[in-house]
Amino acid sequence: MNGLPPVLVIGGGPAGLRAAADLADLGYSVVLVEKRGELGGAPVRWKYKTLAPELRPTEEVMMPLIEYAEKNGRVKVYKNSVVERCEGGAGDFAVTVKNLSNGSSEKIKASAIIVATGFEHFDARFDPRYGYGRNPNVIGIHELEGMIKEGRIVKHDGTPPKRIAFIFCVGSRDRATNPWCCTVCCGVSIKQAIEVKELLKDAEIYVIYMDIRTFGLWEKLYWTSMEEYGINYVRGRVGEIYYLDGKLLVKGEDTLVRGPFEVLFDMVVLAVGMEPGEGTKQIAKALNLRVNEFGFLKPKHPNIHYDSGREGIFLAGACVAPMSVEEAIAEGSAAAMQAVKLLNRLSPVLAKSGGG
Repeated sequence: MNGLPPVLVIGGGPAGLRAAADLADLGYSVVLVEKRGELGGAPVRWKYKTLAPELRPTEEVMMPLIEYAEKNGRVKVYKNSVVERCEGGAGDFAVTVKNLSNGSSEKIKASAIIVATGFEHFDARFDPRYGYGRNPNVIGIHELEGMIKEGRIVKHDGTPPKRIAFIFCVGSRDRATNPWCCTVCCGVSIKQAIEVKELLKDAEIYVIYMDIRTFGLWEKLYWTSMEEYGINYVRGRVGEIYYLDGKLLVKGEDTLVRGPFEVLFDMVVLAVGMEPGEGTKQIAKALNLRVNEFGFLKPKHPNIHYDSGREGIFLAGACVAPMSVEEAIAEGSAAAMQAVKLLNRLSPVLAKSGGG
């Protein structure tokens, strides 16, 4: 459109796909690099059935973005690939893209770069008190999503659980693991509890929480879960989970009545938090980007996520901080707009014509 090389978008999740679509809509060429073999990021990888807080089907949000990227002539997609090296600067980046499947590399030019490498869920095996990976029927919220999508909530023996516990803040708000709040795990877990209750109407569901943090419009999920679905809430902390005669014995402290509890459950769902993934760590080194003390990419200004502090490189989505899908999509649009503003300045022809 403007005689400059394409914009490089790194990461094919909600933020990266939205950035690519907005840029292509405005007439710009885009190169989209995704580490995995599929586009869509966490919502597709973990088979989200719906997105909180409206419980909107995930396909309604993600499929149009995926299809746009794969079918639009202005977007070139590299799957199973990573950005290995980057030289040059704004308007004239020289980037090496490595194919992880066959080991081949390709050098491309880019006028600007948007980094949207997303997040990973905390690996609960690093917190032994929950027995994740050892005790049958202790799973993460990301694994439960697949069961909900399939409409079949079952234990490892194939039978449906009758009593289920959701444990909040696993791998978040904990100085022994990750001290930050993931902002969305409470709301996502409550959404899941509602969906499980719709599938298993006779099941007893308990939520064991430190605090309930359902920000903004997500608060409706909290009240709906209690008033319409009979979800039980226990304010407390779990000390340990034992596998006992086919059941899960959850031991902890009720912090409201200030007393211990021991309860048997058939299934325990851990609300595992969000943390920087290997893709974020790798791209920080490849692009010489700053990271904060938690390993997330560090913007120049704390409240302006898109500004990486390096001209021509913009940030978007959960590679900067934990956030919802809707927030990541909005950040993708914001980063795309900043890239367009940069290209307007770099292209004399476009600037004179007033385009962009």
